[in-house]
Amino acid sequence: MKIISVLLLLCAGILANDIEVTIVYANDTPDKVVTTTYNEGTTTALDLLKQVSDVVVAKKGRFTFVRSIDGVQSKVGKFGWFYLMDGNSVKKMAENYVLKNEKSMMWVYKVEACY
Repeated sequence: MKIISVLLLLCAGILANDIEVTIVYANDTPDKVVTTTYNEGTTTALDLLKQVSDVVVAKKGRFTFVRSIDGVQSKVGKFGWFYLMDGNSVKKMAENYVLKNEKSMMWVYKVEACY
């Protein structure tokens, strides 16, 4: 049993990737920059955000929206939280985006806009 436990820990370590997470609050609060790890293929963008910040989410139908990060709350129709992976905009909800080989994730509090 000990051998299996050791092997599982080793495998988890092999699949763990380093990532830099940046939170841009867009107010007088300095940006937060944290380096952490995630398990490739199982950790979602929302899981990772929750690892490094105090997060409040809200369900709307089948969607989960990030409503607050570290106390900075979205204002529906005015300001909201959006994220980028490796500098690219993502077209998936954070709870559905499974990390594979990303090196950076950024959450930005900005004006909501319809496209």
